[in-house]
Amino acid sequence: MKATSIQYTDYRGNRSGLLEHTASKLNEGKVIGWFQGRMEFGPRSLGSRSILADPRSPLMRDRINAMVKKREGFRPFAPAILDKRATEHFDLDHPSPFMLETCQVVSPLDLPAITHVDGSARVQTVHRETNERFYELLRAFDRLTGCPILLNTSFNIKGEPIVCTPEDAVRCFITTDIDCLILGDFILDREENNLELLKLLLMHDVVRQSGITHDVYTFV
Repeated sequence: MKATSIQYTDYRGNRSGLLEHTASKLNEGKVIGWFQGRMEFGPRSLGSRSILADPRSPLMRDRINAMVKKREGFRPFAPAILDKRATEHFDLDHPSPFMLETCQVVSPLDLPAITHVDGSARVQTVHRETNERFYELLRAFDRLTGCPILLNTSFNIKGEPIVCTPEDAVRCFITTDIDCLILGDFILDREENNLELLKLLLMHDVVRQSGITHDVYTFV
């Protein structure tokens, strides 16, 4: 990032400060791009390549659909919750770490952004042993708000794969209306940057050509 004009905050050596700052932004209604460590393997983003938001906001589902996902407005996003708190908020009596099953929402909290019209949600239980930093972010948000849950959806736009590299994450951050990007120990905040020119350039960038084309797939 030193090769660009993008402003950022460096939290290396201050993990608690990074998590508290991120939790505060989430509580303010900000949409967060969360890029940490190695990429997940499988069909879901589980806290390493995620877009995160406050599940209590009645506007959040529509906002993320409009800014990034470009999908049907009735479709909710999935909740990620501290594993030990899951039974307080969902009709779930076993771990669900891979976000692959649904259950009824029984939370005393109003969670419109992650609750389907039939009262169900596709839950991810987050465990310290498998993703300590994401677990600690959920704890920080819980301490601040009394809500141990975050909206968690994959870090990509419609028609594109989940971001893999830091460059992918920065590009997605710039070309969408994501408010903040948490890139490892660094925070990039849209409010601290004028990204309109970069956004314009990236939106009109020539797509890099690949040797794997639609014609190739036709004959494979």
